[in-house]
Amino acid sequence: MANEAKSAAELAREERKARIGKAGDAMAEKREKKANQSKRQKRLKWIIPAVVIVIALVLGLLYYFGVPHRALSVIRFGNGEKVSIAEYEYYYKAVYNNISNSSYQYEQYYGAYYGEGAGKMMTGFDYKKTPKNQEFTLSEADTGIKLDKEIYGENPTWADFFKEYSIKQAQEITAVYNAAVKDGAKLSDDQQKEINDNIEQLRKTAAESNYSLNAYLMANYGRGMNESLLRKIMQKQALASSYIQNKAEEIQSGITDDQILDYYNEHPNEYNTVDLYFYTLEAEAAKNTEAQEATDTTEAVEATNYTDEELAEMTKKNVEEKKAEAESFYEKATIDNFLNLVYESVEEDMKEYFNPSSDSYNDSYTTAAGVNYSTIEKSFNKDVADWAYDSSRAVGDKFMTSVEEDDGGTTFIIVVLKSLPYKDDTLQPVNVRHILLALTKDEEVTDDQGNKTTETKTIRTAEEAMEQAQAILDKWVSDGAKEDDFIKLAAEKSEDPGSADNGGLIEGIYTDSSYVKPFLDWAYADGRKVGDYGIVESDYGAHIMYMSSISEKTKWQADILTAMSNDASNKFYEDIVNDKAYSEIKVSNGLIKKVQNKIEDYAARVVETFEKQSAQQADSSAN
Repeated sequence: MANEAKSAAELAREERKARIGKAGDAMAEKREKKANQSKRQKRLKWIIPAVVIVIALVLGLLYYFGVPHRALSVIRFGNGEKVSIAEYEYYYKAVYNNISNSSYQYEQYYGAYYGEGAGKMMTGFDYKKTPKNQEFTLSEADTGIKLDKEIYGENPTWADFFKEYSIKQAQEITAVYNAAVKDGAKLSDDQQKEINDNIEQLRKTAAESNYSLNAYLMANYGRGMNESLLRKIMQKQALASSYIQNKAEEIQSGITDDQILDYYNEHPNEYNTVDLYFYTLEAEAAKNTEAQEATDTTEAVEATNYTDEELAEMTKKNVEEKKAEAESFYEKATIDNFLNLVYESVEEDMKEYFNPSSDSYNDSYTTAAGVNYSTIEKSFNKDVADWAYDSSRAVGDKFMTSVEEDDGGTTFIIVVLKSLPYKDDTLQPVNVRHILLALTKDEEVTDDQGNKTTETKTIRTAEEAMEQAQAILDKWVSDGAKEDDFIKLAAEKSEDPGSADNGGLIEGIYTDSSYVKPFLDWAYADGRKVGDYGIVESDYGAHIMYMSSISEKTKWQADILTAMSNDASNKFYEDIVNDKAYSEIKVSNGLIKKVQNKIEDYAARVVETFEKQSAQQADSSAN
């Protein structure tokens, strides 16, 4: 029936036909549009994918040549200034190289004396491990860097320290550099020449390895480093350094004698000094020992396994015996018999060091001369310092105290006052020129396998050194004994690498400086004056000496001048780096982490190199 409703099946068939028809119309429309496309539209179809490929290639090349590393910032300061990835990586790698090389060098020089681990003992860093794989144990007082426990936890790593140090380095150099530029400071011609010379030396080194300079810099300093950026960083560092140094000299030159005297009156104990005789006796804590075979120089040692209670009782006995010995010494001691009493009390194998007639005699083992309050406190303890500076003291007074050591032992200290507190009126410091004729020389040696090592070779005897020194001095004197000629001779003849290029000049020598004793004794001999010359002999060789200048200030005045200028210079520096423009810092921890990972890979290769060098040196020594 015509009006009868259609079945569900029929409705479904009609709907399907309609969809098919609509789809066919759409396909027909697409075919028509395709037929009518212009040539430009057809080109776009192929151009757009090609452009995407080119962009990817360009971005890859930009990354390869380090463009993002120079453009993207790791650090952003409060004033909007930035430090790029490349510059930050330079600071990070520089501090890693410095500390790892120092650790390795200390290990080579002092390992024979202190045993394996000397490098870590002296620097805190183990060159055999990468930064992330070793705990950082130094304090803020040691490094000037505080590692926040909330960020790094209780056991931060050296990678954490390098991160914070590099941020601080970048911040301080940038702040001081901009302050210098604002103040009109400029690099000197000599500083600019030194930078140019360094760049050219790198260019020469690169060429020897068949690298372009930029390729060499990228390989050694990180992706993003090139000549332009390296030059900029060197200029920033040099200008920042010279600006602070010049300001420090300017500050120091403005301090008057009246200001120095006022400072002394405020801090008398720090600039008054005393002379003491001292003797220490150590009661060692008892410890278990491990078995040890006898050698040519030691006896065999049996292993012990005492309980903690037994060790404590043994320690107590050691302390009581040593205390009795110290009290006996104290009762007998006077200012007149002190040195003889020490000589009689020390062990037989140590007597030569306490015998004034012995070549091995060292008065620093019994005498503290010209020491101030803080030095006494650090060397002994506060009780000794308070006693020595008590207004009731008299020359010849004596004092005994003790210090409990961390390991449970006890050190007994006996002192006799040689002088009341006084101001050291010796004119200090002095500047000395010297020409060293050394007894030994380090030379690079290549073995049969092509391995290179450094060996110390004797180049002359002590007698030969003194004879040659005398001949050089006699000729110089006969030519007029002029300082200008001495400067030239030092450049030609001196074998002291630290001073030869500077005319043999060693500046800022005090009576308590750490130079060899014959050197200091000559510099501060009674009546020494500018223009004096002579020859001294030390363990290093023969030194031809020339007194270049003597300070017009006394020791106590010079010490105060240094303290005052340091205080003022530090404040000037802190005011710059703590300025809000640079103290407010935002860092990209994500980018920093990438730098750290790169340095970890680099450090792993450095560790391998160190291990190979150590193995080669061991083989060379064995042969």
